[in-house]
Amino acid sequence: MLDHRHDERFETYLRKFRPQVPDPLPAREMKRASRPHFGLTIWAAGCALTVAILLAATLRIVSQRRAEESHHAAAVKLTVSTPLTMRRANDLLAAAPSYKDLMNQLTFPSNSPLLPKDKQSALAVLSKEKIKL
Repeated sequence: MLDHRHDERFETYLRKFRPQVPDPLPAREMKRASRPHFGLTIWAAGCALTVAILLAATLRIVSQRRAEESHHAAAVKLTVSTPLTMRRANDLLAAAPSYKDLMNQLTFPSNSPLLPKDKQSALAVLSKEKIKL
């Protein structure tokens, strides 16, 4: 019986229930939609500018390296004829593009002393020889 009274009270409570009307949403000002192609245009221009700056920087670095390499090669070729001292060796190592290039320049100088007409350099003869394997 207790359950029956409880159920009746609950039904009576549910019959009294009336949903309330919600308050209207606050109206906001209408904003004009931005044009999507304008933002895309700015983005594309920024990308193009970035690529142009990177390309210019890369070209400048490459041209500077080439100029430095030619300067170093000329310095190594000009200084090979002088005696090799510790100071000169350190300067040549600091200026050379690589250790291997410096050693090749010092070992096989391109400005070798001139030989008389009746004699030949062994290195010159061996460099002309073609070996078939």
